Amino acid sequence: MAIGRNKIRHLVDAITIQWANGKSEARLTPGSGRFVSHVGWYAEVGRDDEFDRFVYQAGVPQMEIRHSRQGAAAQIVRHWNLGEQLRFFPVTSGPVATTVAASLSPRNIAATIEAGIGLRWGRGEGERSKMAIRGYMQIRRRSRSDAGTHDEWLLYPRLVQISVRSRMTDELLAALVDHVRVCEIADTLVDRSKHPDVIHCYELALPLGPGQEEQWGKGETTTVMPIASLHPETIDLSYLRSLWRPDQVVEMALRDWPDVQAWAREFSIGGHAETPGQMPTDDARAGEEAAAANGRAVYADA
Repeated sequence: MAIGRNKIRHLVDAITIQWANGKSEARLTPGSGRFVSHVGWYAEVGRDDEFDRFVYQAGVPQMEIRHSRQGAAAQIVRHWNLGEQLRFFPVTSGPVATTVAASLSPRNIAATIEAGIGLRWGRGEGERSKMAIRGYMQIRRRSRSDAGTHDEWLLYPRLVQISVRSRMTDELLAALVDHVRVCEIADTLVDRSKHPDVIHCYELALPLGPGQEEQWGKGETTTVMPIASLHPETIDLSYLRSLWRPDQVVEMALRDWPDVQAWAREFSIGGHAETPGQMPTDDARAGEEAAAANGRAVYADA
């Protein structure tokens, strides 16, 4: 019997896209003006040269975010201000459960990883659940012409990663669940002679943006603007056509899928001693609840 030989897999890097939920303070003109509460998507300047060139050419403005740090002075970091809404083609086969706890159960954790979803419990006091998904991003550029103003959606042709933590993991998971709902409706409307397979999650853009403002925490609460799927309740063919993927997305998704699954496994269980899917300890739960009760900005940025 031949043992064979493995080939070392080098995981593909992806720029991280983050969500400011209103607890973050941003200065929209770097170097001047006041820091104010900010809601929207952002990515750090200088993390990826190709991404920096793309968003610069797309006319994306920069801003500064003041990041609070426990036991240290706040840090001011320059970011790209990607706006309140973006479109995301998620490279995943979809959630296997509707809650984080169920997704991480011993019965479902392997399927969650296989679906290309990075998900794990935090470890130790104050640690929180963490979730990330990878896919392709479209950002909106507003153009003016003699005919008026119109939106153009520009596709970044490399994987990006959306990362969240704590209760925001529930919101991102709920957005993915809603996206599957829309894909299932699309299955009933698509021309099967042209598309005999099911509609995959990456074939329709998932519009992500602010949901309804909420009060999070126990006792003393904090006001949070969570991430939400912006799909409408009623879905028709015209709407689906407006979100249909460019042909390039299919080629990229099929190429990147093995790497996404390998990354999801590394994210979910890499560097953790506990059994995959093991529920957090009472200390970890207590720390998460205490952070919420204290009203700290623990739900804002991944």
